[in-house]
Amino acid sequence: MNDFLTMPNVAYDVNSLHSLKAKLSQEPQQGLRQVAQQLEGVFVQMMLKSMRSSLPQDGILSSDQTRFYTSMYDQQIAQDLSQKGLGFADMIVKQFSNAIPNTNSAPSELAGIVPMPLDNEILHTLPKQALEQFLRRTLPDKSPNRAAQSKSLSMTRSVPMSSASFVSMLSVPAQIASQQSGIPHLLLIAQAALESGWGQREILTEEGKPSHNLFGIKAGKSWQGPVTQITTTEYIDGEPKKIRDSFRVYGSYLEAVTDYVKLLAENPRYAKVARSTTAEQGAYSLQDAGYATDPGYAGKLVSLIQQLKSSGNQMVKAYNYDFDNLF
Repeated sequence: MNDFLTMPNVAYDVNSLHSLKAKLSQEPQQGLRQVAQQLEGVFVQMMLKSMRSSLPQDGILSSDQTRFYTSMYDQQIAQDLSQKGLGFADMIVKQFSNAIPNTNSAPSELAGIVPMPLDNEILHTLPKQALEQFLRRTLPDKSPNRAAQSKSLSMTRSVPMSSASFVSMLSVPAQIASQQSGIPHLLLIAQAALESGWGQREILTEEGKPSHNLFGIKAGKSWQGPVTQITTTEYIDGEPKKIRDSFRVYGSYLEAVTDYVKLLAENPRYAKVARSTTAEQGAYSLQDAGYATDPGYAGKLVSLIQQLKSSGNQMVKAYNYDFDNLF
C-alpha cells in the first residue's frame, strides 16, 4: 500500500503551486489546462462540502480532528476527480485558449491580440450626465409614461448639473449641522447657494484658495481663526460704498456650516429658525429676525428650497424601479 504522504499531486503539496507557476511561464497552453483543473477541483470541493453539511455533524466519533482530516480527504478527492475531468476544465480551456498568444507566431500576427496596457489617462469617473443617460437606456421600460417622464426630467430640471455638484458637496455637512442644531438642512443648502451663487462666488483667501466661507461670515473680535481681506459693497445710509473687511476662513465646508448654525443657535433672535418644522418656515423666520435687509430674501430662499425638492422628487419618479427584479 502506498504511503498517503508520498502520493504524487496531493492537495496539500505547496510545491505544486511553484511548479504550476513555472509551467505557466514556459508553456502557457499546458499551464492553462492545469489551472482549469485546479478550478474544477474547487467546484468539486464545494459540492462535497455541501454534501457533508447535510449529514449529522455531531456523533460519537465526531471531533475537531476527524472533521479536519475529513476536510483534507475531501480536498484530495476533489483534486483526483478534477484530474480525470468532469467537463468544467474543458469549458474553461476552450474559453481562454484563444486569449493566449502563440509564441511561435510572427510579430505581425501577435500584434492584434497582445493586451493593451491600462491607460490611467483614459480611466476616469463616469460623469453624472453620462450615468443618468446610461440608466435611462439600460433600465427596463415598466411604465407607459416612461418616455414622457424622461422628457419632462430633461426639460424641466430645476437644478442644473453644475449646481447639483454643489448640492452633493454640501449635503453631508448640512445634514450633520442640521442634526446638531435643528435647523432644516435644505434651508442651509439654499442659503449657501444664494449667498455664494452655487459656490461660484465663494470668498477666496489672499493666496487664491477656497475659504469655505459660503455664508459670508465676517471675522469679528471673537474669531481666533484665520481670516482673509476682501473688498465688498455695502449700503450705508442708502448709498453703496466699497469697504475692505475681514472674513473668516474655514478648513472645510463642514466646519463652515457648523460655525454658521452655532452663530444662529447662540443668538436668541434666531430661536424660531431652529424650531422651524420646514425649511420654508425657517426661511421666513430668518428674515423676520432681521438677518437680511433685502425684503425678498425669504422668497428667494423658498424658491431655491422648492427647486431642490422638485429636483429630488423628479429624480425619484424617473427611477421608481424595483432593482431586485433586474437580477
